[in-house]
Amino acid sequence: MQSNAAIRLIKITVVLGLFSLNIVSGSFAENLPAESNITEVTVYPGSARVTREAKVDLSIGEYSIVFENIIPQLDENSLTVTGTGTADVKIFGAYIKREYSKDAADERVQELLALIESLADQIQAANNTLLILGKEREYLDSIKLFSGQQTPKDLVTAMPSIENLEGVRSFLFERYSAVEKRKQATDIRIRELKKEKDVARRQLSQLKSSGNQQQRLLVVDLECAKAGNFALDVSYLVRGANWRSVYDARANYDKKEVELTSFGMIKQATGEDWEDVHLTLSTAQPTVSGRMPYVEPWILRPYQPRRREDKGRASGRMFMKQMAAPVAEGIGGQYDAFMLDEELANTPMEAEATLAYSQVEQKGISVVYKIVRPVTIKSDGSENKYPISSQVLIANFEYSSYPRLKPFAYLGSRVVNSKDLQLLAGQVNLFLDGDYIGKSNIDNIGPGEEFNLYLGVDENVKVKREQVSRNVDDILIGGIKSPNRVTSFQYKLTVENYKNREINVHLFEAIPVSQNDRVKVKTFDVSQKPKDKDWKDRKGIWRWEFSLRQKEKGEIFYSFSVDHPRAMNIPGI
Repeated sequence: MQSNAAIRLIKITVVLGLFSLNIVSGSFAENLPAESNITEVTVYPGSARVTREAKVDLSIGEYSIVFENIIPQLDENSLTVTGTGTADVKIFGAYIKREYSKDAADERVQELLALIESLADQIQAANNTLLILGKEREYLDSIKLFSGQQTPKDLVTAMPSIENLEGVRSFLFERYSAVEKRKQATDIRIRELKKEKDVARRQLSQLKSSGNQQQRLLVVDLECAKAGNFALDVSYLVRGANWRSVYDARANYDKKEVELTSFGMIKQATGEDWEDVHLTLSTAQPTVSGRMPYVEPWILRPYQPRRREDKGRASGRMFMKQMAAPVAEGIGGQYDAFMLDEELANTPMEAEATLAYSQVEQKGISVVYKIVRPVTIKSDGSENKYPISSQVLIANFEYSSYPRLKPFAYLGSRVVNSKDLQLLAGQVNLFLDGDYIGKSNIDNIGPGEEFNLYLGVDENVKVKREQVSRNVDDILIGGIKSPNRVTSFQYKLTVENYKNREINVHLFEAIPVSQNDRVKVKTFDVSQKPKDKDWKDRKGIWRWEFSLRQKEKGEIFYSFSVDHPRAMNIPGI
């Protein structure tokens, strides 16, 4: 038996498929409006789960707790109610109630109209500033022109002093710089004001529609058997939110390491701001059907032309099918790369700022990242960047090149992902010796998966592909042309190392492959045997692997011939 001095903590969870959309509380004696705040948000690819909390003090009795101003974009079937407190509470149900609120809507309309007018005035004032700056630049141009014409005239009679020349130069430089800085700041200000104006216009358009003049109330019916305090949480799924992964890759060539840092880029336009919320990023997709599509048999039938009306119906069905199909392909490129910032070894008094990475959890088939501190994300569609994880990958650097397509040497390595991290497909920002050198992307990488990590083009490794010769032999004897034509080619592949260290090189080339019995391809005079033929089961892809010392040049020669009927046209031959 629990003592009276002890405080009993009760936690109640009710998952509701929405009991009813239009239920009106009947037997519940008191409607209790509750002030609520968004406390937690879980962002998925394409949606978000929002949790609102209301704290109430309850006496014994029956109540309808009312959450006001609920946004219309919520998925009513996703509603979940939970509660914790010292009060003894039983939750009976929850539902969405709609009330027409013209006064509130009209008041908000007037606020938005005033805001749009104010923003328009600010944009006009900023444009006027740009006009003034343009006039000032014209004035400076006239001074520059006059100075350029007057100085040669002065040289005829007297040499202008260095002080005078330097004074003119300094004056023009300072004034031009000031004008450009003000112009740049004004351009940025106009861009920001236009964004705010567009958001206000969209909100006004939504509010003026009849559907948005309805106020949505979320009502929770409950009974309190023992008085006390109670924290009531309601959660629901909303559209208009998204997140994606981006990465920074910083390489340390001497240590043979790559620091790979992942970030979550979050944006939302759900209709309500998230202020000081606990944010979680999830790879789950609750808006995508979890059921496998129907497996249809593959029936082969003779071709029959369709009638015109059948084609119209079929194209309509195909359009609807394409609109409903989920995106199946991820980002395909693999040129990702990163580099390490320069160490400040001689400045022991300064410490580099560290990133507060998220807490990573594996939940069934999805991965979640919990941001470590509360964040605020406005409902304006702007992206917010938060660190997720960082890992140092052991990298044996090497160069790869396919000069037939691009004559570049790509620095990279074969690395292994951490056993407890899931890397989503995303853009990679590349850093080499602390300098930003470009961007690439990676595919989805599972925990512990090995993958290629490319670090961009290195101009100090030169690659070239040259056609040395091309010969055509189509004469048989005595000037009589043979029925077949034989074309022979010789190519040279060259790699030169201008690095201050020895490098490893993977050189790729596509050798012609015939898929016709009348076309015969023969290779010969290969100066160096390739490491692989039909690399990774790709027909005709040869790969050479070799090392080059500093300032060393490697050359590979190979020849091939193509024998085909004279009347057959083969592109590229």
